[in-house]
Amino acid sequence: MTTNHLEEILLRTRDLEWVDKTLAGLSHKMLWRDEETGASIALVRFEKGSGIPSRHAHASNQFMYCLSGRYTYTPTGITLTEGAFYWNPKGASHGPTIAEEESVLLEIYDGPHYPTQPDWYSDPEDAR
Repeated sequence: MTTNHLEEILLRTRDLEWVDKTLAGLSHKMLWRDEETGASIALVRFEKGSGIPSRHAHASNQFMYCLSGRYTYTPTGITLTEGAFYWNPKGASHGPTIAEEESVLLEIYDGPHYPTQPDWYSDPEDAR
């Protein structure tokens, strides 16, 4: 019988650099990713006035917790503000979005982000 030994891991998010994505105004700090399943946990930051430009769906469940800012799904008016939790089920169309002020969100996917790379990313790594 083989057992894997796992150790606790502590990241200090303030020590991680924000990494810009190819969508203007969006950056992230990747906290964890399972390369086999595509699941991930990241901090994402949208500069004021930026957002996701079109309607889209995800290949897995998306969970977001707003740490700061004001981030709005324009078709529905759903707005995430500090302390708000948002769940978007796998395959459900949503967006576009806009950050009405700089917004930082904890974003969790329980599998891969997108079924295909969205056209707003020019780098396939950004769609992971």
